[in-house]
Amino acid sequence: MVKNGKTKKKYHKPTKPSGPSNPPPPEEKQPNNAKTLPADLLLEVLYRTPVKSLVRCKCVSKSWLALLQHPVFIRMHINFNTARFNKHLLCNTMCDSSKHSRKLIAYLGVTGPPVPVLHIDTQYTARPNYPRIINFPDFSKDMFLAGSINGIVCLGHYKEMFGRFVALWNPAIKYWNPIALSETRSKYDMLDNMSLGLGFDAVVDDFRIIRIVPVALPPRYEQFRWSRVEIYSANRGVWEDVDKGGVIPFWPKLRHCNFVVKGVPYWVGIDAQPGDLESFTPDQLEILGRIDPYTGLFKNIPYPKHFKNQSTLVHPLNLRNSVAALIQSPGEHPNQMVDLYVRDENTASWTKMYSIGPLGFERMRIPQCFSTGEIVLETWTGNNIHASPNQINYICDPKNSSVLRFNDMDTLNPFWYESFSHVESLVCVNGMVQIGKERRDKTTNPKMKDWTEFLPKDFQSVLHL
Repeated sequence: MVKNGKTKKKYHKPTKPSGPSNPPPPEEKQPNNAKTLPADLLLEVLYRTPVKSLVRCKCVSKSWLALLQHPVFIRMHINFNTARFNKHLLCNTMCDSSKHSRKLIAYLGVTGPPVPVLHIDTQYTARPNYPRIINFPDFSKDMFLAGSINGIVCLGHYKEMFGRFVALWNPAIKYWNPIALSETRSKYDMLDNMSLGLGFDAVVDDFRIIRIVPVALPPRYEQFRWSRVEIYSANRGVWEDVDKGGVIPFWPKLRHCNFVVKGVPYWVGIDAQPGDLESFTPDQLEILGRIDPYTGLFKNIPYPKHFKNQSTLVHPLNLRNSVAALIQSPGEHPNQMVDLYVRDENTASWTKMYSIGPLGFERMRIPQCFSTGEIVLETWTGNNIHASPNQINYICDPKNSSVLRFNDMDTLNPFWYESFSHVESLVCVNGMVQIGKERRDKTTNPKMKDWTEFLPKDFQSVLHL
């Protein structure tokens, strides 16, 4: 078309290109995270993660919370850490040498300084009328350790709650359960001299608190010092009297068991069998006893027949989940050797394994042993450890026949009390509450009953649920 002598150009609308004009940049590979990791690989990572970090991971999601609180995961985490990282003792010690007013619960490793777990100020006013709902800070001021299994610690008390409460405590997740003691059943029971121990029934996964109460028999039998046994089941939350008030011929020397082997607590005590007791010294009457946490039956464990003189002392201990004994003869001072014997559980026979030394000391406290085999000895010269200027701590490796000064342990001076082999865990026993929240209504913190429904299917298959 021509208008005013000019030709109008026809406009052609450009067509849209079929593909993008600029090719997109290559996709970057996203790094793997917890959501993309396979379930079996993620579990392997979590098994190696410390308990403190796992507690924080519970806030990730419901599925993570369900996984980290699932009994199968907790059991697998314990098995992994017990085999590889159970290398420290949980120690109860006095850390203020001047006033003896502060206590310290600490982890003691083979190497390195102790790691504080709980600082305790023991200066407080005793209250005879203690409230029914007790709290952990007050209970811990005069508590003592009575055993440790799978991260659960049994606690007793010295003063106003002694004979009234014991407790189960998991220091890693900061949960505990105060447990009221059953009322005495006999007018002859000596509650001020009771002894506690912690046992474990692996068949039903049940923690058992074992309570030994020496019985004051009528005057004609009082020299025998027999005892009565009670057992508390954590799963059922009840105390049971073994043999309906029957007694055992045994009197524990301490308020707590000496050590635990494969879930069974062992005590050093006095043999109360009838006989001519006047012709024996207390050391000669001393025996090692164990109480089965499932049946409550008492068993006498005779010491090895190896006595060099009348001053020979026997110090039993747990050596790599076996009952062992250190034979010490103070008459050999200052170049004495300490013989190590190990008991065969099947044949009940003792075998001499090593001789440790020479060690120049007169006395030593209850020895303890790391899971890796090293033995801790706290020794001194003189009659009073608290006033002895020559207190020396040793760590002994029987396999290499090495005896070294344990300088890292000196930070626990002036002295330490009981200690037990310990492994951190996520175990939360029935009835436990978070420390500091004892008064919270249970309805505000309900527990998940069916853990499986919160777990993804891939986790269920890996955990064989």
